[in-house]
Amino acid sequence: MKTDEIIELLKKSGADAWRITDTVKKGWEFYFIRHDLDQNRSKSLENILITVFVASKDREYVGSASAEVGPDETKEYIELTIKDLIFQAGLVKDKYYELKAPAQDLEIPDRDIDLNAISADFINTFKSIPETEETYMNSYEIFVSSVERRIVTSTGTDVTEKYPVSLLDTVVNAKNGDHEIEFYKLYDSGECQKEALKADIGKTMEHGRARLRAQNTPNLEKCDVVFSSEDALRIYELFKDGLDTSFIYMKYSPFKKGEPIAEDVKGDKVTLRALRSVEGSSLNRVTDEEGSPIKDTLLMEENVPVSFHGSSRFSYYLNEKDTFIVGNYEVEGGSYSAEELLKGPVLECVFFSDFQVDTLTGDMFGEIRLAYLHEADGTVRPVTGGSVSGNLRELISDMKMSRERTLYDSAIIPSYTRIAGVTVTGAE
Repeated sequence: MKTDEIIELLKKSGADAWRITDTVKKGWEFYFIRHDLDQNRSKSLENILITVFVASKDREYVGSASAEVGPDETKEYIELTIKDLIFQAGLVKDKYYELKAPAQDLEIPDRDIDLNAISADFINTFKSIPETEETYMNSYEIFVSSVERRIVTSTGTDVTEKYPVSLLDTVVNAKNGDHEIEFYKLYDSGECQKEALKADIGKTMEHGRARLRAQNTPNLEKCDVVFSSEDALRIYELFKDGLDTSFIYMKYSPFKKGEPIAEDVKGDKVTLRALRSVEGSSLNRVTDEEGSPIKDTLLMEENVPVSFHGSSRFSYYLNEKDTFIVGNYEVEGGSYSAEELLKGPVLECVFFSDFQVDTLTGDMFGEIRLAYLHEADGTVRPVTGGSVSGNLRELISDMKMSRERTLYDSAIIPSYTRIAGVTVTGAE
């Protein structure tokens, strides 16, 4: 069934509220071994997500249930699905909330997405990357899509927008005699950011050469650690998630508007903004997944929360009117140069086997695959193995950030983040 036909069935269903999201995704996939094309294919998919809401008669509670259906389903099947969703939603007793009213004067750009051109940009970029016998591209996979998404709600929202989404799956090899290692990386983006991609893969190749001669990480106990790769995003997500209305309402986050998030700060303070658009991002949208308008918004200034963001449900509970689910965001640069932050003694971590920050508790942990130990006398040596750990909520009072910043798909963050007092367990 077509989306408009499903909408008519929802209007007659008896549900107190509903939302439907129709997503059409068309794309190309390319699989390369070294630089030889192994296979490629095109894909076209349409998914329709139906969500219904059922409120109690006294408006104390509301429940919701969702299901995905295909565009080729029969009317009878859709009617049974909606009926079942209404039954399921009636069993849920969340505190009552309402969907937002439609946005006024919403401007949707008319975007022409050329999948062939985007694909060619990625392929040509990979072919232009300098390689040697020691470091080279083992393989890479390119997934380029054009997405058209329509969101319609019972409150009057009806917005359609189109945007590009790309994913790169890469494997870089470094080899020295019989010793060979691989670095696996994923890249998300909208369109191809050629120079940034080349620079990052080039840096990965440098790290590969360093990894071949790396020694075991010593047991450093408590020390300063610099995060200078995409893993640093996990650090800044602590701040972003702490400003989410769901975290605030559920008391997972201690953040309060107008109150500093840390005391006795010795380093830099965080200023964080939500952005509607970032060049090359895969999350450039006019509205979020619920149809709420996305706006450039100051969320935190110098460690002081200014605004919250989040879903309709938890924003309703907190009486926050102009919220949305954040996609793109930026963190202002700090007070230091890269040279100042890398002045030893300090451990610069560039590759983890796994790095995680629990944004509920602040606990962080990462297994070191490659780091550089910067000594006080200026010498630098690559190390591997061991781990870093600590509680970020306790450590942010002594966090220093570089003035220089780096874009990682949808987030712009300081290129170097130095945190004091991190526990470093060695591999020796």
